[in-house]
Amino acid sequence: MADQTINKVQLDLNTYQVHDQETETEASRTAQANVYTVDGVTDSTGAPRRLAIAELVMVVCLARAAEKEAAVIKLIGTMSNNTATLEGLTDVESKLLEGANITTITGNYLYNGVTYTNAVDFLAAAGINFTIASSDPNVPGTLGTPLEEVLTQIESKMDSLNSFSQQKMIELQSETNKRDQAYNLITNILKSLNTVQVGISNNI
Repeated sequence: MADQTINKVQLDLNTYQVHDQETETEASRTAQANVYTVDGVTDSTGAPRRLAIAELVMVVCLARAAEKEAAVIKLIGTMSNNTATLEGLTDVESKLLEGANITTITGNYLYNGVTYTNAVDFLAAAGINFTIASSDPNVPGTLGTPLEEVLTQIESKMDSLNSFSQQKMIELQSETNKRDQAYNLITNILKSLNTVQVGISNNI
């Protein structure tokens, strides 16, 4: 709702006479009611739709629910990418421990939304610092940096990503709760409106 403006519209309902006992005179009074308009909410003619207070609350809640739904989807995507990166680091680490040459390790490794097909580019993108002993493209190179040092960096990166995932999980739970609260409020308003309509129908 940050980019929407709520406007109040005052309507005259009917005029009635009031007797002033002190002056023994009649005075006219006009009964008024407030309705509301929200930017972007229009009727079938395209004009701003006039909303009762319950309808206004529903519009606000729907907008908030949609905002929180988008936040939940974004967080889920972020966590999914983070999990894929962790899986990639685990795979490369495992192969290095098995004695594989770093320049021959291949796969589909995701980091920051980009997929890498070899371990060298993937680790470099993830901020793992190392050198290759041979720069000849025709000769498979080997690690110029001690293996232990590379593995330590990979473990450190994985720890950082795990902490990030935990933080995002907390944020996801918070956003999900806020979204559910907005939907629950809408449901309660609809139930209340239905109860009022049923009561009016029964009294007719």
